[in-house]
Amino acid sequence: MKNNQLILITLGVLALQFLIGPWLTIRGVRPDFFLILIVYIGVSNGSFFAVIVGFLCGLIIDGIGVGSYFGLSSLIYVLTGYLSGFLKGKYQRFIPATFTIIWIGIVLLSFFIYSFFRFQYLWDTDFLQFLNIWILTSFYTLSLMGILQFVRPLR
Repeated sequence: MKNNQLILITLGVLALQFLIGPWLTIRGVRPDFFLILIVYIGVSNGSFFAVIVGFLCGLIIDGIGVGSYFGLSSLIYVLTGYLSGFLKGKYQRFIPATFTIIWIGIVLLSFFIYSFFRFQYLWDTDFLQFLNIWILTSFYTLSLMGILQFVRPLR
């Protein structure tokens, strides 16, 4: 992927996140289009580009004021980019089910870290509510990634 194409796609995802994202909000849960982008960049281009794009996207989100903790989005996107970068070129080596389970695990881990820091009070007081929030936020983004798999498979 060329740098100009990567910049245009990132700007498109930025517009998608802030223009369409609020309409897709269900009970306070909205999909994370940037996380989807970073997983795709990590799998197709490797860790280096995914970490850079993840850090910059996290700074944009935190700078605009969407994130409640400054730096948390950058941390999560950098971690997601780094881990998904290990999947570059591994689709032919792994069984497709294993490849899919690994990137789903990366997304679940990212949302767990976000939920842990964002809803830490629920971790201590109401663990079932914490699990509910973590699973809902994770599976909303994962369902959109599943739909996107039919358009552009992750390989």
